[in-house]
Amino acid sequence: MSFTPSIGDVVLMTQIAWKLAQAFTKGRKSAPAEFCEVENQLYSLSAALEAIRKAEERGDLDIGITSSKPGFLCAEDELYGQNTITNILQNCMKTLKHLEGIVKKYSVILQPNASSTHGLRSWNQYVIKNWRKIEWTTEKGDLSTLRSQIMMHTNSLNLLLGVSVSSQTAGIKRSVEKSSDMIKELYEWYEDNIKSLKSGGNYNPIASITSTDKSFATTPGQTRHVFELSIRTSKGRETICPRAHFNRDWSQTLLDSQEYPEIENMLTCACPTHDSLAPHQVAVQRYKLSLLTFPARLAGKERSWILYKTTDTVTNQLVTLYITNIHPSYIHTLEETILQDLAIRRADLILSQGSGNSLCYVSAETEEERILASIGELRIAQKSVESVTFNNGGRTYSRKYVDNVQILQYQTMMLGPIKERSQAEPLQPLDYAEVLITYDDQDEEARGDVVSTTLHLKRNTVLRLDDSHALVRADSIQVMGTFMDEHTVSLGDVGVTIQLTSKEAARELHQKLEDMRMELFIRSLQYPRSDEAVALRLQVATVECEYMSISDADITITLDDHGKHRLIIESRNKCTLLSQVLAEDFFSSPLGKPNYSRPTYVVQYEEDGTRNVYKYERGFKYLSLGGTQGMARTVLLRFVYN
Repeated sequence: MSFTPSIGDVVLMTQIAWKLAQAFTKGRKSAPAEFCEVENQLYSLSAALEAIRKAEERGDLDIGITSSKPGFLCAEDELYGQNTITNILQNCMKTLKHLEGIVKKYSVILQPNASSTHGLRSWNQYVIKNWRKIEWTTEKGDLSTLRSQIMMHTNSLNLLLGVSVSSQTAGIKRSVEKSSDMIKELYEWYEDNIKSLKSGGNYNPIASITSTDKSFATTPGQTRHVFELSIRTSKGRETICPRAHFNRDWSQTLLDSQEYPEIENMLTCACPTHDSLAPHQVAVQRYKLSLLTFPARLAGKERSWILYKTTDTVTNQLVTLYITNIHPSYIHTLEETILQDLAIRRADLILSQGSGNSLCYVSAETEEERILASIGELRIAQKSVESVTFNNGGRTYSRKYVDNVQILQYQTMMLGPIKERSQAEPLQPLDYAEVLITYDDQDEEARGDVVSTTLHLKRNTVLRLDDSHALVRADSIQVMGTFMDEHTVSLGDVGVTIQLTSKEAARELHQKLEDMRMELFIRSLQYPRSDEAVALRLQVATVECEYMSISDADITITLDDHGKHRLIIESRNKCTLLSQVLAEDFFSSPLGKPNYSRPTYVVQYEEDGTRNVYKYERGFKYLSLGGTQGMARTVLLRFVYN
């Protein structure tokens, strides 16, 4: 295929990649498990193409040359830039068009359902039985080669964006030199990758991956995508099934429908059994979604979720379910494909009715849509606050008749259709949690006063527990007050003392606040912070150091307001996270190799779902980024490190 790429071609490819990803999604419940990774790669490619379009729209990148400032480069370097972007887009279009033909050839169109005016495509039986025989690429490659190609296109586009970012963050003279070198390196790297894939070389960034995104097994005894399901009762939590999972047909219907599935059973028991029916099948099938069901993550050492207001079809009551002991192989699918999608749909429904609540709302200050991400669940302290005292500059003010206390952490929602938001990159968390204190309207002395107070808890907020007096204190915390007419006022940073009715309640409140602080700290390691911009995103097959080996990882490099870069590495299965602020002499260390010796935080989720946080004061002796086909790790990072 030979064509001169334009912004219109980028838009077209974005749409094609998105539609192909949806085709793999819709066909997944009857397709091989290996299709899941192709689906994820296609969504990543679509996101990278959309980022290219936005960069061109802002003027940060010119389709045709990779320098953001025309005229900066010599004729030879402009030719490198022209050839680079042309080759990347041409080969990307070639891959997508070939795959589009396969989807049309080997899929069938189903009848439209009530929630869709268009028929959905599903893989036919030939694909189910013979997918290993299909020529998935123009070079007659298999499914693994296709995944490699899509990953290569995505990485190439992200590297191209990295060149643009580097050009703008460096000085003009330095920008010219860096852009020239980086364009040549990107061009040579891309050409080597194309040749390797076409010749059937050894490059296979997925080969060493143990897939963590396989679809649900149909034999209960073989299912690894499981979690423990329990229910909240007056006595605490009671286990319903130790090895439950979401019905794959139900979860697929959830993705395809604008409403929520009513026909398929939501949950399935995967406990081993010698009979045809799993032992807890009847128990788990009695629960289904209501229009009020809302998921949220529970702050704490164990990775767990809560499902508010789930329908119990036997008693007709709305109950609260817990998802705990999540198998590591299921975390990515459960959280990003099922629960995040459900939360977005519920938030859309709530906000479409014109008013928000504690589950989601529109910020009056920023006009951002905010959706509940995690909570610190209080069982005793929630209704056990005797009074709250505020101390500001020596002046104190107390409120009694506290009705409720909640610990809530939100994330911001991007605008756009449900499908785009649910399949886009994870929602961005706020860097603080809200401790919402509401007051009882029987407080006659406070009529006309604030009806609720919000404390902004941050990861560095200092909390103190006075166990003997059942007190929890914060010497300095930002406080917002809300009046009856919903207008708010900031009280600034003040001291707050919360008096509880028992030592047990005080301990619980203090522990849940500390759990949320740790949650905020981990989120600050996982995502770009408010003073950071994303400089580069990449996917690699392996990451190895002297402490661990990660198969299939996402790499993000950020740049803060002070010119410091931070390296974030997260496994695709969400079990391992690394964060390191790169040293100033990263490329000029006396040893002549990248300096990874800066303090590094590692967050590790064990097989039982518990979380451990480690700090390596001296970082790593070495860090190997695999699956980059001849491009040394120093070259990868040089695209953004100036």
